[in-house]
Amino acid sequence: MKNEIAVLGGTFDPIHLGHLLSAHHVKNILSVKEVRLVPSSQPPHKKLPESSADHRLAMLRLAVEGFPGIVIDDREIYREGPSYSVDTLNSLRREVGLRDAIYLVMGIDAFSLFDDWYRCDDICQLCHIIVLKRPGYEVNFSEEMNGWMKDRICSLGQFNDQSGGKVCLLELEQVDISSTEIREAFHRGLKPSMHLTSKVENYIQRHGLYRGAHIHA
Repeated sequence: MKNEIAVLGGTFDPIHLGHLLSAHHVKNILSVKEVRLVPSSQPPHKKLPESSADHRLAMLRLAVEGFPGIVIDDREIYREGPSYSVDTLNSLRREVGLRDAIYLVMGIDAFSLFDDWYRCDDICQLCHIIVLKRPGYEVNFSEEMNGWMKDRICSLGQFNDQSGGKVCLLELEQVDISSTEIREAFHRGLKPSMHLTSKVENYIQRHGLYRGAHIHA
């Protein structure tokens, strides 16, 4: 039996329905055993999260209830130093083995800067990269990214039993919301209920997260 998994990383500050629906659709489309949501501790490409690791993990665990096959992987939270994807994938590869595929899932905006990621070539050797793009959305990649993608790009069904090394752009309808917008809504005293599960919203209210204007140090 194949042990293939998909990996969706981020700060999840907070996790919202867009994350959950994307993970659910990816699981069904790729027919993987599970999708792992991997919250970062020290994201290399973003500001430090506003809420603590404990709060973000608690919200994640509440959010995935009712989504079978979507699980939380907390290895980056408890690993010291920057949360580099290559370290996470090396760790996962040791667990999954060399034969089964690992799919790293990311949005098109993050992928457009992928050639700036730490050890991006090594990342792609460890996994296939699934890039989520909205139908009809066009992106102009840099000359460097186009060159990097040239021999790696493929479509679904063209992975040829390889465990990694390919890039697939997957058109997927997505919820048009971000965690940043949700935090800003809470800062203004609003309740963006339609973008959160009820348990996550209740947790935020109960613990007083994202209250008032927040300024990162």
